[in-house]
Amino acid sequence: MAKLRGEAIGKRLKISRAQSNMLGAVAGAAIVLGASLVLGVYFLKYIRFNAAVISAKDDAIEGYSNAIRDYGVCKKPRGKIYSSSELKNCVPDDVRVGEVSGTLRYNVMVTMAQNQDLESVARNGLSVCVDSNTGEKYSYDTLYSRYENSTNEKDKALNLEIFGLCSSLRAIPDALPGAKNELALMASLDKIFKLSGWEPDSMSPGGDAESEIEGLGAIGVNLSVNTNSTTTIRVLQNIEKSIREINIETASIEWSSGDQLEVNASATAYYTEEAMLQEGLVTVKGTGKITKSGGTN
Repeated sequence: MAKLRGEAIGKRLKISRAQSNMLGAVAGAAIVLGASLVLGVYFLKYIRFNAAVISAKDDAIEGYSNAIRDYGVCKKPRGKIYSSSELKNCVPDDVRVGEVSGTLRYNVMVTMAQNQDLESVARNGLSVCVDSNTGEKYSYDTLYSRYENSTNEKDKALNLEIFGLCSSLRAIPDALPGAKNELALMASLDKIFKLSGWEPDSMSPGGDAESEIEGLGAIGVNLSVNTNSTTTIRVLQNIEKSIREINIETASIEWSSGDQLEVNASATAYYTEEAMLQEGLVTVKGTGKITKSGGTN
């Protein structure tokens, strides 16, 4: 009996030990499985996050590359985007306009420069734009050929400057300057008065004025014209015909004896305000959400 009881106790101990081992194995497997699931989810999120970051970087690189190509800063890339070596070897001043056809630079300097409407706009010619032998203004083709055939950097820079001065594109900055310059505005008005055969009695900047158009600044002008009616009307007509955008806001008109016509007016001239380009910030969060902030198109 004692022997059988000892064998029974031994078997029971073995069964208990086996059950403990089994429970430990199951618990260990559960821990390993749980850890694997947690690590798997973590790595999936990590991979998705890095994929989103890489995608955002690729979009930024492609955006920069497209901007460089579309503006005509560098020659067109061999592939879809500019390589590091292409950007390193890109010198904008060495890129000729003919090598970047279809870009903004080409469309402005070539296509727009030959626009007949711009060319027909009246403006005072510069002596450097006139052929001294024929007395006629240099043609666009002649100026462009000089620029394209420049043999050194000095001649290239000079011919590019002359090309810009003599181009019909001058009509654009003449009509809407790119900076607030009250002295230049006064000089333009003075030229209009002289063309009208009259010297101004008084003329002065009227301080800052408000523009209702976004991106345009305004300069106020006070002027007084007091002469015979024919000359006064001619002055007003020449202001109206001026390529420079000048709006007469308010005016008082008085007739006096001897056919004298006096006009006191407040006017507004416009210019293009400086535009600041800012880089945008793209934030990629761990959840995969992408937010954009800042930047100017």
